[in-house]
Amino acid sequence: MTIHLTHHTATPRQAELLLRPELRPLLNFLMTAARSASEVAEHLALPLARASYLLGKLCKGNVAFVERVDPRHGRPIKRYRVSPRWFIPYEVTAAETLEAFWLAQIGPRMERLSSLAAHQVQEHSPVWGLWLSRGETQSNLEIGDERGPAQDVFGGDEPLMLTIAGLRLPEPQARALKRLLLAVVEQGRAWESPTAPDYTLSLMLVRGTVE
Repeated sequence: MTIHLTHHTATPRQAELLLRPELRPLLNFLMTAARSASEVAEHLALPLARASYLLGKLCKGNVAFVERVDPRHGRPIKRYRVSPRWFIPYEVTAAETLEAFWLAQIGPRMERLSSLAAHQVQEHSPVWGLWLSRGETQSNLEIGDERGPAQDVFGGDEPLMLTIAGLRLPEPQARALKRLLLAVVEQGRAWESPTAPDYTLSLMLVRGTVE
């Protein structure tokens, strides 16, 4: 695979900072433009001392750098930047395997998705659980309330889906399905509005079976 855009390959120290979830909003902010400590504090709703500390930490780890210094009366204003593209090899992290590396990043996001979904379904019924039933080839585990699986929520017009489907597909059809799913993501992006509520779309297609 050829990468044409300029990027940085992270060292172990840089990887530790780049992969910390609590630093992600700050990294995103500094990747878009050079920012001062006061701008960081305002954007992230942090005390100025905390913003300055985090910027110093990123600079010491060679993740952020001072792009320019704006002169003014009194102390000049430093503006910090983070390069917008990094490659973080799992070998430079504490993960023992590639699977462990991915799980460390995907796991917290899956937990967040589960939390958001739970809050959304509780708007429809106060009591929720799981329904286990026999399927044609394997057992089915479905989210529902005491009345049964929540088909009216997940299959109706409510903008909420939590679907794991097992499919037996020839490879050409699996490739075609991937193209369809990517097209769905692009359609969603075309509908985006800056004043609309936030939604998260999570799609995975892998070879193998998940019970």
